[in-house]
Amino acid sequence: MLSPRLYLGEDVKVGPGKIDLLRQVAVHRSISAAARAMDMSYKRAWQLIDAMNRDFGVVVSTTTGGAGGGGASLTATGRALVSAYEALERRLNHAADREIADLVALLPSRRRR
Repeated sequence: MLSPRLYLGEDVKVGPGKIDLLRQVAVHRSISAAARAMDMSYKRAWQLIDAMNRDFGVVVSTTTGGAGGGGASLTATGRALVSAYEALERRLNHAADREIADLVALLPSRRRR
């Protein structure tokens, strides 16, 4: 499967790691829980989210703790970023079906998925 890394502008990059982090934030509604799910430090997760917030506008919004605890959620921009990336992944993978099959065929059978 193709998961592209895109260079969209000066110092603006987005790829499978950042998108997976956004997906995990959406599932867990927490940056720290998303980081744990990805076996990533909280500091690294926050750095990636901070970069995306600077690059695209706010993609993750957070609320501070308290009696109910804090949380995080994707903004409309964050959801649109994930959606656009997933659409690109689908299009690229569909367009490259034959080439991907040719590459898989080169693998020994024990290594194929």
